[in-house]
Amino acid sequence: MSDLLRSVMMGLGCLSLLWISSCAIMGATTVAVVGGASKKAGNFYEKEELKWHNDRDNNAAAYHEHSDYEADYYENYED
Repeated sequence: MSDLLRSVMMGLGCLSLLWISSCAIMGATTVAVVGGASKKAGNFYEKEELKWHNDRDNNAAAYHEHSDYEADYYENYED
């Protein structure tokens, strides 16, 4: 009878170890997947932000008033 009880307890112990290890493996996989996805999302938003800043700066540099052209003309092309 004690052999049967010991076998049942060993089986339950091994089953609990299997359950804990499977949870640990699933948790590690989840952490790896979420980490990879967040890195991709971070790179995407970093590129989008850089693109937005470049567009904003290009638009600001492309804007000139008439006085800017006059000043450039008199500054550089005066006799």
